[in-house]
Amino acid sequence: MWDQTYLLSELPPEAETAEEVEFICEVLELTQEATVLDLCCGQGRHGQLLVDRGMRVVGLDSSRFLLMEARKNGFSSQHRLHLVEGDTRHIPVKSACDAVINLFTSFGFFEDGENKRVITGVAAALKPGGQFLLEYWNPYTVLHLDRTRNWWWMSESLLALAEVEYDSASGRLSDYRTVVDISTGAAEESVNRIRFYFPTELKAMLASAGLKVRAMYGDFDYSPFVMESRRLITIAEKC
Repeated sequence: MWDQTYLLSELPPEAETAEEVEFICEVLELTQEATVLDLCCGQGRHGQLLVDRGMRVVGLDSSRFLLMEARKNGFSSQHRLHLVEGDTRHIPVKSACDAVINLFTSFGFFEDGENKRVITGVAAALKPGGQFLLEYWNPYTVLHLDRTRNWWWMSESLLALAEVEYDSASGRLSDYRTVVDISTGAAEESVNRIRFYFPTELKAMLASAGLKVRAMYGDFDYSPFVMESRRLITIAEKC
């Protein structure tokens, strides 16, 4: 799922990415010399802008394809950036980061115990007083996506279908994707499953790893989180 079709269909415009990075720097109070771990960095759309601001960035992602795209764009040619292919459950950084960021609904891919392991790794990567920014869809609105189907054109020849199922008992969303190449008739299928945690669950998980929630926002416009918010952006600090 994290291949060229992701680059064709999933990304917001550059202006929106710039606004997100501005928000990140402000709420985390990042200085020019800060060290940031970009967890699930993808092709580096946030990390590049952080490097441009003078920060040191470690980008970790499990997708070799997206990391190769980051390198093609010159993202890895800068001495302030290090790209790592790896699993978020095995973060190879210890007590070195001023901040860890996890954006674009890139958390909750595993069972509860393994998701907690990711959070424990985040805490271990942070310096004392370091901060973690976690952003994904508002879990209260996700349940309304159950049984929805959407078609859209990814390119002149690629037609995509997304079918969503939400299991309220487990809090897990299954996103089934089918991409059809009209020119050849070939079809590719994939599925992405994400466990969405409600604020109380998330606070408890973070607290168990020594991370105290200090703010929750509903979007990158600094609006407070409410049930109708577009997103859930959580800011937690290492105690």
